Amino acid sequence: MNVEKHIGELLYDHNCVIVPDLGGFVANYAPAKIHPSQHTFSPPSKSIVFNINLKNNDGLLAHQIASFEKKSYSEALKYIHYFVKEVNVQLKSGAKVTIDDVGTLYFDVERNIQFEPAPTNFLLDSFGLSSFNSPAVKRDTITKRIEKEFKDRGAIPVEKKKRSVKRLVAIALIVPVLAALIWIPFKTDLLKNINYANINPFAKKEMVLPELKTSAEAAAYNDTTAIKLAVTDSVTQAVAATLVEAVVPDTTTVEVNNIHLEFNFHLVAGCFQVEENAVKFVQSLQAENLSAAIIGKNNKGLYVVSCGDFATRKDALTELNSLRKVQPNAWLYRN
Repeated sequence: MNVEKHIGELLYDHNCVIVPDLGGFVANYAPAKIHPSQHTFSPPSKSIVFNINLKNNDGLLAHQIASFEKKSYSEALKYIHYFVKEVNVQLKSGAKVTIDDVGTLYFDVERNIQFEPAPTNFLLDSFGLSSFNSPAVKRDTITKRIEKEFKDRGAIPVEKKKRSVKRLVAIALIVPVLAALIWIPFKTDLLKNINYANINPFAKKEMVLPELKTSAEAAAYNDTTAIKLAVTDSVTQAVAATLVEAVVPDTTTVEVNNIHLEFNFHLVAGCFQVEENAVKFVQSLQAENLSAAIIGKNNKGLYVVSCGDFATRKDALTELNSLRKVQPNAWLYRN
C-alpha cells in the first residue's frame, strides 16, 4: 500500500495531513515574491513543513486510503501503522526516508527528526507557473533623453511650411461643403421615405424560397416546402440561394464512452450549453485521434467534454501537459 502517495494527494486540497504516531505535514501559503537584487520573480506557493507534535489521528488520511483503495477504515489504519513502523526503522538505522513529492525525513546529530521539503508547489492556483529572472530595466536620465530628442532635429524647410498652409486652406474649404451636405437632407423630404432599419449592417432579414410544387422538387429539398435562411444585408441573393442547398446536413450519431465512477479526475477540453455543439466538438477531437466523450453536466448545466479520466491527480496532471500541446485551454476537473 503506497501511503505516501495519498499524503501528497491530500496536500493539494488540505493545509494539514496528520500521519498518526509520526507527525503532521502542514502547508503554509506564501505570496508571489520579487528578489530585489537577483531580480527573480516567484509565483505564489504552498510549501510544506513537518510538525512532530501533531500525532493524534484526525481520520483524514485513513478515510482517503479507505475510499481510494476500497478498504475498510480499520484496514486503512493498519496500513498507516505499518508505514509508520517502517519509517521509524529506517530513521533509526540512519537512513533518509523520502516521501514522493512531499519531502525527506531524517535524524540529525541529536536524534531529532528533521524535514527537508520537496520543490513541489501544492497551490493549485499556481499550476504551471515557475520562477524566472528578469534583468533590471536601465533608464536614461532626463538630460540624455533631452539630448536624444533634439540631437538630430533640424530646422523646418520652407517648402514644408507652405504645404502645411495649403492643407489648412483645403480643410477650411471642405468643412462648409460637408455642413451643407448634412443640412440640406434634413430641411427637405429626402429622408422621409428611407427605411432606417435596412441601414443597420447587423440587422437580419428573411429570404423565403419559392414553394416547391412538384414531387421532384420536394425530393431534391428533402420534402421541405419552404426553407428560411437568415442573411445580412451584405450577403447577395445569389449567395443566399447557394447556402440554402446546404441547409439540411446529414444526421450523424456519436457513441459516448461509459465513464466509471472511480475516475475522479477528468481532463476537460470544453463545456457547452447546447448538447449538439458538445457532440460536434467530440467528433472533432476524435478526428484528431484524441479519446473524447461527454461525461455529463456540471453544476451550471453545461455539457462537459473530457479527453481523459484518471483515478489520481498525479496521473491526470502528467497527461494534462501532453494534452495542452494540442488543446491549450484544457484543464483539470475533479468530481
